[in-house]
Amino acid sequence: MQVKIVTRFLTITLTSLFLSSCANMQAMLESQAEEQKEISVEQKLQVSIPLPENSKYLVNKTVIFGEGSKFSGILYLQHDETADDTVSFYRKNMISDGWSEIGIVRSRFILINYQKENRFATIKVMRGMFDNSESEITIGPKSSSQLEKSLDGDTTNTSDDPFIVQ
Repeated sequence: MQVKIVTRFLTITLTSLFLSSCANMQAMLESQAEEQKEISVEQKLQVSIPLPENSKYLVNKTVIFGEGSKFSGILYLQHDETADDTVSFYRKNMISDGWSEIGIVRSRFILINYQKENRFATIKVMRGMFDNSESEITIGPKSSSQLEKSLDGDTTNTSDDPFIVQ
C-alpha cells in the first residue's frame, strides 16, 4: 500500500514538473520569436554590408547608429544556414562589396576581420544547435593615425593638443 502511494506521489510530481517545464519552454520560445524580425536583401536595414537572405535580426541586441556607408554599431543576426555556409557567404560577398579581409580565426566560433577605406568590420559567427547559426557584426570607423600617435606616448610632439579628431 505504501509503495503504491509513493509511486502515485512521484508520478504526479514528475508529471507536474514536466508540464511546467514544457510551458516555460514554450513561453521562452514565444518571447524569442517576438524579438526577431525578418529582413530582406533589398531592405538591408539601411546598412551598407551584404547580409544573408532569410536572416532574422535580434531587435533587443542590435544597436545601429547612422545608415548606409556611415553605419556604425552592432548587428545580431540569426541564420537558417550552417556556420560554415554563413562564413562562406560573408567571405565571398564582403570582398565583392569592396571590403578587404584582414584575417580569420576559427575556434568555438569563427571571427573574420575586414577593412574598407576608413572603416572596419568584425563578424563573429557562432554555430547553432540544429544546423543553424548566428552572427554578430560590429562596424565602425577606424582609429585615425593621429589618435594612434597620441596614444603611443611619444612626447616629442610639440603641440599642446593631445590629438586631432577629423
